[in-house]
Amino acid sequence: MLSLLGAPLRARLFALLVARLPHAMGAGEIARALSVPPSTLSAHLAALSDAGLLERSRDGPSRFYRAAPERLGEALGWAAEDLCLGRAGRGARRLPPVPRLLFLCEDNAALSLMAEALARRRLAGRVQAASAGLTPASSADPLALALLAQRRHDLAALYPKPAGAAAPPDLVIALGPRAADSLPLAGLSALCAYWPLTPPPAKGPLIPRAIALHAAYRALNSRITALRRLPPGGLPRAAAQAALDDLSSGLPAAGHVCASRPAPRRNGSSRAPPASAAS
Repeated sequence: MLSLLGAPLRARLFALLVARLPHAMGAGEIARALSVPPSTLSAHLAALSDAGLLERSRDGPSRFYRAAPERLGEALGWAAEDLCLGRAGRGARRLPPVPRLLFLCEDNAALSLMAEALARRRLAGRVQAASAGLTPASSADPLALALLAQRRHDLAALYPKPAGAAAPPDLVIALGPRAADSLPLAGLSALCAYWPLTPPPAKGPLIPRAIALHAAYRALNSRITALRRLPPGGLPRAAAQAALDDLSSGLPAAGHVCASRPAPRRNGSSRAPPASAAS
């Protein structure tokens, strides 16, 4: 396993798939992300899969790959215990009693600001919540701020910020593919997770944008509220990572449900025209 990951391309490939956990990626999507021809990539995917570092699945003609870092952890554990005589330390590392949580997206104009506001309310006293963007926008999305104001969130600290503006985080949750590809952030040893949310369109008709923002708010609210079930204070890093990944795995389905159209109304005797899906 270690010799396979000694090749720079295979190391980049493995790191990309780990950043997207617990989700799999198609072979074509991996090739585009790494700017590598598919013919070149296939041999590396096969080698890493045969070594147990990747899990393969098929959906029709398409192949998907998911990272299995646990196998690499077993190899590193063997090296630490047998080759290094356990000098790496046997105690489980834990998070601080009140960890710093950073929500990261591309522009920090809507999704990550909503996540920050929700975490400040739902996880008060449990985490120190912040948000940032890879390329921060000049200002926050007015519609996102209006949605948060309607729900009585404090808007004082909600403005676009770069990733280095806050104190080094202990947990980083990426809310988009570009943010996930940037993980881990340089110089940080934070736990990382990927919650794949679709950002609302920056421009366009008001109602579709409002529907997209409302769906994202509901999806974020359910997951951030679920984090309250974790025991407070000094959670083991492995347990925290597993919890973040479990919450991530259901996001696409939950986002679809939140954004789906309401059930059609029953036909009545009224001659009023039926309400549109948007209304």
